[in-house]
Amino acid sequence: MLIADTIIINGKVATVDRAFSFKEAIAIKNGWIIDVGTNAEIKRYKGPGTKVIDLEGKLILPAAHDAHIHAVCFALNNLCCNCGAPAVNSLEDLKRVLSEEVKRLKPGEWIRGVNLNPHFPELQGRHVTRWDIDSVTGDHPAIIQDWTAHGALVNSKALEISGINRDTPDPDGGKLLRDESGEPTGYLQEAAATFLVYKYVPLWTDEEISAAIMRVQSLLNSEGYSGYTESTLGPANNLREYGAAGERSIFLYKKLADEGRLSARVSIGFYSGVDGVQSYERLKHDLDTFSFPEIRDPLWFDLKTVKIFCDGVHLFHTGWMLNDYYDAPGNRGRSCLGDAKASDEEQAEELSKMIELAHCRGFQAGIHAIGDRAVEETIKAIIAVKEKFPQNDLRHYIIHAESLGWPHQAKRAARYKIPYSVQPAFAAHEIEPTIGCIGPRGERCFDLRTPLDEGVVLCGGSDAIAGNFPHWRLAVQSAVTRRSLLTGKVYSPELRISVAEAVRMFTINAVWQERMEDKRGSIEPGKVADFQVLDRDIFTVPAEEIGGAKVLMTMVGGKTVFEK
Repeated sequence: MLIADTIIINGKVATVDRAFSFKEAIAIKNGWIIDVGTNAEIKRYKGPGTKVIDLEGKLILPAAHDAHIHAVCFALNNLCCNCGAPAVNSLEDLKRVLSEEVKRLKPGEWIRGVNLNPHFPELQGRHVTRWDIDSVTGDHPAIIQDWTAHGALVNSKALEISGINRDTPDPDGGKLLRDESGEPTGYLQEAAATFLVYKYVPLWTDEEISAAIMRVQSLLNSEGYSGYTESTLGPANNLREYGAAGERSIFLYKKLADEGRLSARVSIGFYSGVDGVQSYERLKHDLDTFSFPEIRDPLWFDLKTVKIFCDGVHLFHTGWMLNDYYDAPGNRGRSCLGDAKASDEEQAEELSKMIELAHCRGFQAGIHAIGDRAVEETIKAIIAVKEKFPQNDLRHYIIHAESLGWPHQAKRAARYKIPYSVQPAFAAHEIEPTIGCIGPRGERCFDLRTPLDEGVVLCGGSDAIAGNFPHWRLAVQSAVTRRSLLTGKVYSPELRISVAEAVRMFTINAVWQERMEDKRGSIEPGKVADFQVLDRDIFTVPAEEIGGAKVLMTMVGGKTVFEK
């Protein structure tokens, strides 16, 4: 009879196995689960040196995995000036916060802000501009990333340093907003445009990035996570977020992993490009020349995914749509691919070539697609590559497809086993703005019910990049209530899902995206001992209380990494 290193007894063990069964106790040896069962069954593994953890009836679940997060950016962005809610809800609030930041900085030092909502009520629908903030920022160049991370506001000093003026053309894949006379307003949309300024901002040091990785891992442990998909790191982002999202972070993660210093498992999405611009040719160049790190232990550090942006975000009209935006007639957005003259068909062909290239090199493709045209073209491209190379199942997946995707698209995705990487917490504060953007159909946005019913594997993530962390319990609450935190209204209640379905998204499904479901994601013999203990039973409390559940303990590989 094996003797366990640790046994956990008297718990409500949500195994998240195929039957979603509940047990009482767990036996652990050398960081792996050796048995799950009743208290009596598990106590047989107890020896003289066995540690016994008595949960006293508390709920224990598999530790969470965040299937889509910008973790190192999140940690470093939160060192920047927070220009978002709740501190900033008006232009006057923004000016006050920036004035306070100026007092803290040395003369001429860059203001680095994050989390901006560019539409304040008093602006009556227009974006905030450089002229709105020039008086308080003075000689300090300023760049303030918006909350989507797909745009930024800069002041006149920053434009001057960057050499941007009315004669500067829009870069491929990006846009400089302009006033009626053609002058840049200081608002930059999409990475290609923001890079025109980012290249002049001082970068974070290796020491700062490494410290940020350790800090965000501790935060995630405290919220019940044992792993995450660091979704967008690579040469395309060497300057964005001041180097946090660049290729240096890949190798700093690798160094920490080799030193055994990580407390959460990480899988990296490789982002190819130059100055935020992607293309088939650039992806081929990067895959040919990049010195990819050696993977020693994929349970702790892995890089097997290529991240591709098909489009932007619908709320800024940069999502690629099948029909005109409700609030912007004549505008259907476009993809992030090809030059300004590229037709829809040419853009779709570029996307298809990039996915096929990643596939043929053995990489999984994770494709950001929000607009329904973007979702459509991404599904078509993945189907094409799966039919051309049916022997390889790399689980190419679509990020944000639930935002505006249609039921018929979910049906095709299910048929071809294309997973959706979803962010349920967004529904709590984005439904009303989405209705304003795309019209009444927005009431059914962030639909998880239909893809689940069709058989799509939904993999849950936060997409956190700045501000407060929308942990998995908040996302579960949003998915099972569809209640807006802005108005309290419940939208399309028939699209709600169950707590168990939502929990699967952040456990077994999230690691399924990583092709690790045989080793992680559920509490079953033969899997790693990654657990979290909650202060309440989220399967029995009112749905509105799920988001308030606190993590009492997190265990990764049989080691307690957080305890409250």
